[in-house]
Amino acid sequence: MEGDTLYSVKWYKGGKEFFRVVPKDNPPAQTFNVEGVQVNLAASDQNQVVLENLNLKSEGRYKCEVSAESPNFQTVYDVAEMSVVVPPRDSPVITSPKTVYRIGEEFMANCSSFPSRPPATITWTIADKPVTKEELTQYPSTLIDGGLEASVVGLHLKLRDAHFDRKGKMKLTCTASVGRMRIDGRTVVNISIADASINGDYPRQRSLTLDSRSGANAGIWQKSEFWRFCPAILFVVTLMCQTFG
Repeated sequence: MEGDTLYSVKWYKGGKEFFRVVPKDNPPAQTFNVEGVQVNLAASDQNQVVLENLNLKSEGRYKCEVSAESPNFQTVYDVAEMSVVVPPRDSPVITSPKTVYRIGEEFMANCSSFPSRPPATITWTIADKPVTKEELTQYPSTLIDGGLEASVVGLHLKLRDAHFDRKGKMKLTCTASVGRMRIDGRTVVNISIADASINGDYPRQRSLTLDSRSGANAGIWQKSEFWRFCPAILFVVTLMCQTFG
């Protein structure tokens, strides 16, 4: 405050005031109705404002304005953009149009994310190594009600011995990442060569099976690392406005 006395702290969203603190008033704190903004009055004061029950309409530009008492009445402010991230409700899903493949055949599969905001970025790996861009097909995201989007990325390649380990398994991984917060979901599928021998020397021309079922009775092993979030998750954010003596 550079020696001045605090007169007021005001908060705005999109140019509309939603919270004010004037220490000399009784009560000192007031709230105003602005769409997408719900202030936790008990947790807010001249140094911070706490918003709860956030939704997509809570996104936007926020402004904190601090004014000094007379005789100077100096006013300073700062602004910041806030984004609301909605993670997918589950890990991505791997699907394939066929259930039986042979080495030398064209392998095709899609990785689909559940709706999120922003849309998920999908990556593929085989044996934990990234696939080439030429093997990927990026499909347009699908917009659903509520402003969320679902992403799909296809994988198309020719199956080779190098894709498999000595036990005849190909580890295929699809990962969906959402926003700068790095909210990740991952699905891992092992594609096995049928009738692989116990000693690891699997037949080179045997068929490959892909079974996308999960659970103890699945034909292949599938593991999902689930997001522990709900699709309509609501975050609580604390916006800080510091005044210095």
